[in-house]
Amino acid sequence: MPIRFPVIILIFSILAGVMMVILHWFHLITPAGEPYARFGALGLFIGCFLLLGYRQAKHLRFSRNGADQDNIFIMAGLTVLLASLFVANVVSHIAIGLLAFASMLHFLHTRKLYAPPKFFYFLLAYALLLLFGTIGTQKGFRFPDRILAFYVLPLTFCCFSLSKKALLKAAEIFFKTGIIFCVITILYWFYNFLHLDADFIAWITGKTSYSVQMTDWEHQARLQGYSWGEALTKDTEVYYSAYLFVTSWSYFYHPTANSIVLLGGLITGFYLDHQKKDFFTVSKWELLLYNVLCLFVIMLMQSRIGIVGFLLVTGITGLYYLKQKIKHFKIALLACLLLVGASLTMFHHQVSDFIDDDVRDVYRKIAASYIQEHFWWGCGFDQQQLVLNEQAEKMKDTLPEIVYPHTNHSITHAHNQILGNMVQFGIWGLIALIAMFAAMAHYAVKNRSYLLQTFLCFVLLFMLIEEGEYILILIFVLFFTAINEAGKRDRTMQQGFKF
Repeated sequence: MPIRFPVIILIFSILAGVMMVILHWFHLITPAGEPYARFGALGLFIGCFLLLGYRQAKHLRFSRNGADQDNIFIMAGLTVLLASLFVANVVSHIAIGLLAFASMLHFLHTRKLYAPPKFFYFLLAYALLLLFGTIGTQKGFRFPDRILAFYVLPLTFCCFSLSKKALLKAAEIFFKTGIIFCVITILYWFYNFLHLDADFIAWITGKTSYSVQMTDWEHQARLQGYSWGEALTKDTEVYYSAYLFVTSWSYFYHPTANSIVLLGGLITGFYLDHQKKDFFTVSKWELLLYNVLCLFVIMLMQSRIGIVGFLLVTGITGLYYLKQKIKHFKIALLACLLLVGASLTMFHHQVSDFIDDDVRDVYRKIAASYIQEHFWWGCGFDQQQLVLNEQAEKMKDTLPEIVYPHTNHSITHAHNQILGNMVQFGIWGLIALIAMFAAMAHYAVKNRSYLLQTFLCFVLLFMLIEEGEYILILIFVLFFTAINEAGKRDRTMQQGFKF
């Protein structure tokens, strides 16, 4: 029944929403009750994922002597890793460790290692730059936790070879988990929306914040630049950004990071719809539901990069569809480009108001000034906050008041991956970044991988206005690569190892 899953989701959402409205009439929806809503949402998500995984596993039948039978723990670990991307970072870090452990056991059992795509070596080179970039920093030479995934995940990938059937089943579970995540997120937001008595139009069309006494929001207060003591003081007016009332239930707060995961799920859904295999079920209704829910959640988080990324992903997917269905594709492509250009010209002021960010523009100005003084080598790994604030102090007479003097926030990074790399590693950081991205793009184009091509286009957009999120991006790159590599026999490096 192709529409059974979306129908169940919609009915549950409507009933839950009606129940909250009734409770609101009796003044039972309050900030004090938010922890119950938060923990209830998290428990519901975990329960739904376990139920979904169990039901999907029943439909996946491996032959007794098949390769996937030996990889069952890797299959489970990969599925859990993908689902963990929707919640706190610490969960995905644990999931990476579990997947790596399962892969190592599998390697010890089979004694087979699989040759990685060549761009993996560029990932390794970039990771080495980050490692040696710690030399001379305040904390000294060390192995940062954040770059561990650059070594662990590619090595894990080389220790197993799942069939495409298994990988697509994992992708299906991830996609449907995304639907569950979006529904729970919207319900959690609706609870907060009711007790905040906010303006819905203002919420989805601009950047808003709300002053309210919240219970147990220590981390959220610190994200806003307040100490927990200040947040508890009734005399202090603490303003929380709107996205915190949307994402706090998952303990995965930042709207940009959430947008990466949601758009990764969207790309996966489009790919599954195109595959149309018998052993998984992703219907047009589910794909439509995910599109609507994904866009709505991104708008609630007020993520501009998320909205632009959504349009980019759907636009690229539309071009793929046109190329397959229309004989005169070049004419259709030209018409689309003219339509986009005309729209940008007609709505120039609206687009400018949407993308303009005075604060980020000043951050980039500060970063560019520092790079001019440290062209060949920068501050080293993870030292941006220190040097950018020092540079801001030097430039204080030319900076607007929105940035300097700093009240609650300091400059954490340049909000641009290219500038951020050059602030840390000078020109070598830019060269390493370009080389790594070019290697991945070459692989994606050469192998005609819709998954990687579309995701890398979004990553390029991300790098222009944000930075970091190494682990999220790397997980999607390797997962999409695994799907592309599935079934290729030339990946085996040797028949076995002798111990």
